[in-house]
Amino acid sequence: MIRVAIATSKSELPASDHALAVAMAELGFDVQPVIWSSTEQDWQKFDALVVRSCWDYHLRVQEFLEWIALLERKGVAVLNPPDLLRWNTNKTYLAELAASGIAIPDTVFVAESKELDLEEVCESRGWQTAVVKPTISASAYRTERRRSGPVRGPAMVQQYVAAIECTGEWSLVYMNGQFSHAVIKKPRASDFRVQTDFGGTVTAAQPSADVLVFAETVLSRLKWPAIFARVDIVADGLSVQLMELEVIEPELFLNLVPGSSRRLASAIDDYLSQLCTSQKGSESA
Repeated sequence: MIRVAIATSKSELPASDHALAVAMAELGFDVQPVIWSSTEQDWQKFDALVVRSCWDYHLRVQEFLEWIALLERKGVAVLNPPDLLRWNTNKTYLAELAASGIAIPDTVFVAESKELDLEEVCESRGWQTAVVKPTISASAYRTERRRSGPVRGPAMVQQYVAAIECTGEWSLVYMNGQFSHAVIKKPRASDFRVQTDFGGTVTAAQPSADVLVFAETVLSRLKWPAIFARVDIVADGLSVQLMELEVIEPELFLNLVPGSSRRLASAIDDYLSQLCTSQKGSESA
């Protein structure tokens, strides 16, 4: 029996991850939730580890990266692949995707130890207002909507996309590169943050063909396979823009969409089977 850890940041799995654990157990996996930052855990007792609701990783990113490296040294298969996780920790990945032709909001990155005047940026670029956030961030951590004041790096400054208030933000979930399901997230009145922690709402919905094509184009730019990924998009008429590509610890809404937890469990099963076959082939070569 394959022993798999589902990594989280709290003692109890959130509903979406619990649904995944149940689906994996039904496929015959020996599943155990673990707190990723535990210093007492024997990681080598697991054959694989699925990084899921590690929702505090951005507050201790160096510790998180060292933990991923530790798992690699101990021979534990990590999902998503470690190189993909490392790439996704810093939002400068958006600049790479933009350079490859993916549309994102107009963005200025502020390097560490640098500072800029936000009002000057807004005036020079014709923005009404901006969103400011750290380049390593999650769940709207230290995310602000403003037009003036200093911005100290490392940070990113984006033109505010007002469409998010009326059309909301799409989250499209992919498993092994295949579309699984989507939700539309909307902020509460007078806010711009779509997370439920701030009063936002989440509804399962079917995206348009244009949004699907855009999301699949984003995923085609990845250098490493994503067993699971969430593509966050704002679509306003003919304009479609990437807000985030989440492959570390995205909420996947598995508890909201029937069958989605089983699809992810099967995707994990397929990936681990292929990995095992590849390793056996390397050993016999």
